[in-house]
Amino acid sequence: MRDRDERPQKGSHGAGERRRLARNALGSYGARAVVGFSALALTPFLYRKLGAAGFGTWSVIYTIATVFSLFEVGYAQGIAKFVAEYDARGEDGEVRATIRAGLVAFAVIGLVAAVGCVLLGVFGDGLAAAGSAAAFRTGLIVLGLAVLIRFPLVAYGGGLQGYQRYDLFYLSDIVLGASFTIAAIPVVALGGGVLGLSICWAAALVGSALLYRVNIARVRRSLGLGSLRLRSVQTSRGWSLASFSGFTVLSESMTFVAQRMDTVIIAAVRDAATAGPYAAAIKLQSGLQAMTTPFVNLMLPMASELQARGENDTIGRRLTLATRVSLQMTLPVAAGLALFAEDVVKLWLGHDVPQTTFSIVVVLMAVQTVTLTAFPSQTVLVGVGRVRIVGLLAVVEGISNLGASIALVSAYGAIGAALGSLFTSAVLAPVKFPLVCEAIGLRLRRFLGASIVPSILSSLPGLAAMVLVRATMGSGFAQAFVGLTAGLGISLLIGLGQIGPARVSGLARELLSARNQPSVDAETQALVEAG
Repeated sequence: MRDRDERPQKGSHGAGERRRLARNALGSYGARAVVGFSALALTPFLYRKLGAAGFGTWSVIYTIATVFSLFEVGYAQGIAKFVAEYDARGEDGEVRATIRAGLVAFAVIGLVAAVGCVLLGVFGDGLAAAGSAAAFRTGLIVLGLAVLIRFPLVAYGGGLQGYQRYDLFYLSDIVLGASFTIAAIPVVALGGGVLGLSICWAAALVGSALLYRVNIARVRRSLGLGSLRLRSVQTSRGWSLASFSGFTVLSESMTFVAQRMDTVIIAAVRDAATAGPYAAAIKLQSGLQAMTTPFVNLMLPMASELQARGENDTIGRRLTLATRVSLQMTLPVAAGLALFAEDVVKLWLGHDVPQTTFSIVVVLMAVQTVTLTAFPSQTVLVGVGRVRIVGLLAVVEGISNLGASIALVSAYGAIGAALGSLFTSAVLAPVKFPLVCEAIGLRLRRFLGASIVPSILSSLPGLAAMVLVRATMGSGFAQAFVGLTAGLGISLLIGLGQIGPARVSGLARELLSARNQPSVDAETQALVEAG
């Protein structure tokens, strides 16, 4: 066990933590940039090459594969929480036991997911567009084999998150997004179609997961901990991890049902061709999420570590800041995409997209503004162990959204799925604010006054500029370009002014320092030397 009482001085600890945060943020946003570029570049290409029916079929396959990957996120969060807590206390034996238990759990989950993919491929080909049933079936079988190999390796990814090495964790996402994009374009261009895309995605899933094992070995060597020596699994540790992770999986699953299962619902209630435009619009939603979720995800192991040290006040300050940043980044962009939805979608996907696509984008932007603002609260709740209430709230959200989406899609088509999310997810998300304040002892009024209110006031000038452009210019690319440039530019200047020139330059120095920083930061080096 490492002696955590022998710490460096406060100044060096602060500098080491800032370097760690900057390094993690660089890795996180780098991964999101690659994934976002992949989505933005591939979506119009695939939509045009495959057509609405083919793209809809591929989107159903991708959505089904993503459903099974929710177990990755849920169990990895459980591993990350426990690893962060035990590492904060220097209990390396417990860290090893947690990762061992996660490895076994993921092997079982991978087997179940593989069987599920095969069964859906064989018996669920009615979800595919006419003429794509064979590609749909074979594609899901190939993906089933991929998740069987990938899932056990994800346990090491959870360990990387627990050690707060998100730069190395997100390296896997960078490889996943980049390799899939590079392979998919020529495969589809040469006629590979839906099956070719499935094979490319399966290969990228397996290749990127191998990096988790390589990188966690690097981290442990840098900490002076040696190998993991994964031998027997402690039953108690396995049940403890399963109990916690069961609720995180439930939460992620229900959130997915509430916000991302709509493509499958539309294909089942209507057809895959109707689901195609909605699946394309979802990519803009994912791009919006990519702005805020990278730095918010860093808060889960951070909150667990701070709680283990009894520093709830620090958790409160970071939660307030993260919430304010989330809303101040999300609101102007979401409003801009909603105001200029028709111009943006036509430029992106072409002029032959259904008119309902524009309305779908508007509704999804409203939903994401609310849910992304509440996302830091959800992350902190999980980090401090309040995962039960998060899971139960997600169940209510998922079930209500599923029922509303089925009813509204039956009545109104694809736009009904977006409305279902608006009437459920957007209404329930703010409930997390009082829950997280109660969990960490933070006054709700103080939290809202320091996070939500300043963000809205700071966004008003940029919003006003976009509304003015929308009212005075004719529709088209020029309107969207001028409106978004003016509105987002004003919002950016206000944000930089609030931070201050000194802090901006200081942050730049930290980022540059983090980029050139070796894998062992000042705090870690002091701990290694201490024992």
